[in-house]
Amino acid sequence: MKRITLILSAAFCLLAASLSAQEVQNFRPSSIVSPEIKADTVTFRLYAPYATVVTVNPSWLNTLPAGAPEKAMRKDFNGVWSVSYPLPASELYYYTFTVDGVRTLDPANNFVLRDVGNFMNALIVPGERGDLYAEANHKGNIEEVWYYSATNDMNRRMTVYTPYGYDRYNRSKKYPVLYLLHGGGGDETAWATLGRTRQILDNLIEQGKATPMLVVMPNGNPNQYAAPTLHIPVNANAKRYQNSFDNYESLTADIVPFIEKNYNVIRDRRGRAVGGLSMGGGQSFYEGFRHVDIFGAVGIFSSGLIGGTSAGMAAFDAEREMPGIFTAPAKYNRFSVLYLSCGQQDPRIAGMEEFVSRLEGLGYKNVSYESFPGAHEWHVWRESLTSYVKLLFK
Repeated sequence: MKRITLILSAAFCLLAASLSAQEVQNFRPSSIVSPEIKADTVTFRLYAPYATVVTVNPSWLNTLPAGAPEKAMRKDFNGVWSVSYPLPASELYYYTFTVDGVRTLDPANNFVLRDVGNFMNALIVPGERGDLYAEANHKGNIEEVWYYSATNDMNRRMTVYTPYGYDRYNRSKKYPVLYLLHGGGGDETAWATLGRTRQILDNLIEQGKATPMLVVMPNGNPNQYAAPTLHIPVNANAKRYQNSFDNYESLTADIVPFIEKNYNVIRDRRGRAVGGLSMGGGQSFYEGFRHVDIFGAVGIFSSGLIGGTSAGMAAFDAEREMPGIFTAPAKYNRFSVLYLSCGQQDPRIAGMEEFVSRLEGLGYKNVSYESFPGAHEWHVWRESLTSYVKLLFK
């Protein structure tokens, strides 16, 4: 009986080990290399032996002239589909595969990003821009922080970047803070993932091109507790606003006090900046100009508020939204940096440039404006962030 028990026990152990190995085997990374970046090409590969049509849509094709031909992927005798493209300019790019009409990720590439509800593979082409999005030698930290927001009686989540060398126990060293706001459809994870905020700051600080600072990336959707990936239902009773840009009073009411209570930061306007993209740019306009006593710098990237694009939409009336901005500029002309940017193919650019021209004509100081190749897209905003943080806290 004892021998039978030992045999059964040994068999059970072997079965368990086999099942465990099978589970690991099922999720073992593919031996296929995709994407493969060489000196002058990038090659995509996908093992799909029973597929009839496979395509890939690298994001740099969006910058090619209309009607630029895409190469079809071809299948070899092992069932591996592949296609090569000339290596594009240094940047962070995205892609997915489509297999017989079904969109899918690249199983050979674990670099995956989410933009609103879309999941995409990513690749970084090395070089001037790409190297800024890669890992620095001295790495800061990203924290997911829950805080109480009295504005809507909610416990909410934000993302906080602390630079290399930050020590929460060293109260004698104080850091400035950039409050960085996402665009419509985004959340508190957008700037840290798609925006590569940590990597950009790490590299610029390491190179001596930016001042060590904290970057606070909150969730700018008033009814969300956190990113939708946490599957927390929205707050149906959250305060409603008539203006989707002038909807973020929680920034100064809840978030700034929380950061200044829990982190070693400078507690006056010289050590605070606000900035954001698209919707977050509009929020930055209201929060920055309305609270010149709180923020010493403002960054507005590709703002739909200022450069509105909707058909029939009334032109942006800054004086109506911020009384005195044109008629009594001394009230607001106190920023150490007033940075604005837009993509050159973004329909918001005309409104943005008109606003900049008006500010400069009224003698607003420290105004900096840049336009970058591209439309309403992340590579424009990563470049905007790079330029903006270089100017801050000097």
